[in-house]
Amino acid sequence: MRISSTIFTILIVLLTLTTTLYGQDRLAGDWNGSINLPTYNLPITTQFTQGDSLKGNIKIQGTTLPLKNIHFEEKDFVFFEFVTPMNVARFEGQFTSDTTIEGEYLQAGQQFPFTLSKRVQSSSADYHSKDLTIQNNSVTIGGTLTWTKKTTAKHLVIMISGSGAQDRDATLTPISDFKPFAVLADSLTMDNIATFRYDDRGVGESSGNFGATTLEMLASDVDAIIEKLTAMPEHNFSEVVILGHSQGGIVAGKVAQENTNVDRVILMASTGVPLKKVLRFQTKQPFAAAGIDSALVSQEIAAREQLMEAIRNEKLLQGAQEVEQARQTYQKQFKAIQIAAGADSAQAQNLAERQTNQLEATFRSPQIQSLLFYNPADDLRQLDIPVLVLFGGKDTQVTIDMNKEPIKKALESADVPYQIWEFDMANHLFQKAQTGSAQEYGSLKKEFMYPFTSRISKWIKKQQN
Repeated sequence: MRISSTIFTILIVLLTLTTTLYGQDRLAGDWNGSINLPTYNLPITTQFTQGDSLKGNIKIQGTTLPLKNIHFEEKDFVFFEFVTPMNVARFEGQFTSDTTIEGEYLQAGQQFPFTLSKRVQSSSADYHSKDLTIQNNSVTIGGTLTWTKKTTAKHLVIMISGSGAQDRDATLTPISDFKPFAVLADSLTMDNIATFRYDDRGVGESSGNFGATTLEMLASDVDAIIEKLTAMPEHNFSEVVILGHSQGGIVAGKVAQENTNVDRVILMASTGVPLKKVLRFQTKQPFAAAGIDSALVSQEIAAREQLMEAIRNEKLLQGAQEVEQARQTYQKQFKAIQIAAGADSAQAQNLAERQTNQLEATFRSPQIQSLLFYNPADDLRQLDIPVLVLFGGKDTQVTIDMNKEPIKKALESADVPYQIWEFDMANHLFQKAQTGSAQEYGSLKKEFMYPFTSRISKWIKKQQN
């Protein structure tokens, strides 16, 4: 196909059916990209500006043309046209993240894929970012507060990371260098919502020992943060939102039902059942993938949970003998699985001893002990504030099937306003995923799938009205 020198436009997706002010804010700005022709990629630049209605233009091969018939449809699709001397060119696309649009360019009966990426200004030019330290008794908590330069932010979102000692950006090193909380903070702050994210105990600028930190201690850190930030006269935040990711959702639920300064809660891939049940599910996955007989797996899990119970009861019942018996039972069951997987007797024995020692150390951890039998749904049943629940359809760690219904029943029992949103293609970090496995994290784009962050912003602001 011979391409005219005056063609091309942009395509964009929005949550609403019309070009609302909210949508204009998302689309406004400059976008760079290309149309992928059979022999080369043709560069394009588009620009959208706000006004009574959204307007735009496209620059292609040195020529700038106005965009026509910009329309938005549900499911995040957008299309528009522009007129060339020969015919009408059309773009049809969809947001794949807050800053990326992908779709098809159509002209003269042919179509080609295109991609657009939004040019984002330097964060430092658009909002304030200040590192703070907050004292919680003898522990120092280091974190980052962000707020817009444009106006006074009314909403403050405090982010609580998931399991394992994580930095304030929730980086899952060495699995991935994606920084979910940094990306989320940037998006929310650009939408005039202040944020605070912090290092877990023993990480970065925070003192203490994360492994020795119980659920009560984790919650007290959030309480100290709320007390400090709501007492800052230069900000005067009127709405406090706590957002917990994964295990952080358990902490968020506990804080929310105990601390009257919390105005709403966001549960991001959070569990609705005790950790014991989550571990049961996560244990089955690798064994099933390895083709281990399900009866052997069930026996291993039963022995594992017997060891949990024995350690839990040890102090109360002086049950050292019970723990030793549970150790021997578990070691025997794990050895049987290793032999089934192809190990010889000596190898299986060695692996079983190491696994038993590691499990016992894990189950004795103060933090794990405080979480194993703790039911997060009990806290949700006592809430009296709005709740937003977010799930990824491809999440293999906190699945919709296991956790949605317990959370839903708890919130219905509490009789509070709530919404549950599922992002079908999202993994545990809400990236657009293929399989959802943790091994895939590092190969994916370092961004949330669209419209994850924009929906959070809209929900927070809507709750005020």
